[in-house]
Amino acid sequence: MPIVVMKFGGSCLQDAEAFEKIAEITKIYNNEKKIYVASAFSGITDMLIKTAENVKDDKYVDRNITLIEKKHLDVIEDIFKQNTDHYNNSKEWLDARLSELEDSLSDIEEFGLEPYYRDYVASFGERISTYILTQFLLSRGFESVFISAKDIIITDDRFNNAYPHYDLTNNRVKRHIIPLLDNPKKDTIFCITGFIGRNKIGYITTLGRGGSDYTATIIARSIYDTGSDKNIRVVLWKDVDGLLAINPKYIPESLLIKQIDYKEAKQIANFGVKVLHPKCLEAIEKRNIPLEIRNFTNPLEKENFTTISDITNKQQIKGISTVEDATIITITSGSMVDVPGVLAKIFEIMGKNKISVSFVAQSSSEISTSFVVTGDDAERAIKSLEKENFFSEFYEITWEKVSIINITGLK
Repeated sequence: MPIVVMKFGGSCLQDAEAFEKIAEITKIYNNEKKIYVASAFSGITDMLIKTAENVKDDKYVDRNITLIEKKHLDVIEDIFKQNTDHYNNSKEWLDARLSELEDSLSDIEEFGLEPYYRDYVASFGERISTYILTQFLLSRGFESVFISAKDIIITDDRFNNAYPHYDLTNNRVKRHIIPLLDNPKKDTIFCITGFIGRNKIGYITTLGRGGSDYTATIIARSIYDTGSDKNIRVVLWKDVDGLLAINPKYIPESLLIKQIDYKEAKQIANFGVKVLHPKCLEAIEKRNIPLEIRNFTNPLEKENFTTISDITNKQQIKGISTVEDATIITITSGSMVDVPGVLAKIFEIMGKNKISVSFVAQSSSEISTSFVVTGDDAERAIKSLEKENFFSEFYEITWEKVSIINITGLK
């Protein structure tokens, strides 16, 4: 039986109507084994992190915890009849997780907001939302099981932007998921928390921007590697039809990209398309696992969605994308001609400060080196270079705000 790994974002979990849409989708995909990955409710992750950053402000913390509780209670009361088992289970789970959250905030107030505390606090959104989704599916008669990704996805130690150890993750998937998935007599929906994993010593880690999409593709890859059925695909449910050829902010009637390969999709995603993060394709590209981006409001759509696979039309321009908030930084020296290793020093400094670099250009004699950074990274990049004596004494550092236009396709 085919396997589909679906990711539901926060906008798919906002009220009873949205949850009923998930039940409808579950029936549509009745002939496929299903794994659901859930994001936090919209706005919850940001609220959790801001709460952790302001633990000294008791009123702010109390207000945010009350808002977090209310947002989840409103949904629980919207989708369940009161005093039913599923209502009570969800409410008890919420109460227990909020109690854990308050304990962790007390630790942060005492010891400071270390990276592992930040990721631990950020994980509560997915841990609550996914459990509620599991209880909802059970209430509608679907066999479902809640799985925390911290028990499945093993990552490195890069908090806030962790990468998976696939061999260790495969072992967990083989142990916890494959036996039920391979059971022909039982159609169980696995509801897995998006965005989070754990490192080898047990600290919760988060996968960074696009983390829940990444969770879906990591799980799909591990099932492919460890299970007997290779007929797997990933579906990301969004509030748009798929990838658009041009940002609708510029052209409202932009064309939908229906078919695109992994390389082209990563290129478009790298240039400001927020529907998709390029790292989520890294997990599935070498396994040729197809990924679909579909509109949550129209699950029966037969044609208007995006499929990312190894198939593409090389004669088409697929899309034009932009990065508006970019800065080109140039390091120049007339005296340090032919001094080797300038680029290595730049990358070392940028890496130390966790700044992503793109579009590097260098003159043959290393007199001049230019590179591009985006967003708030520009100011941090300039300051970090100016702090280094090697650059501040012998090089002139200049910068200029730029926009980048990328055209994808037409080989």
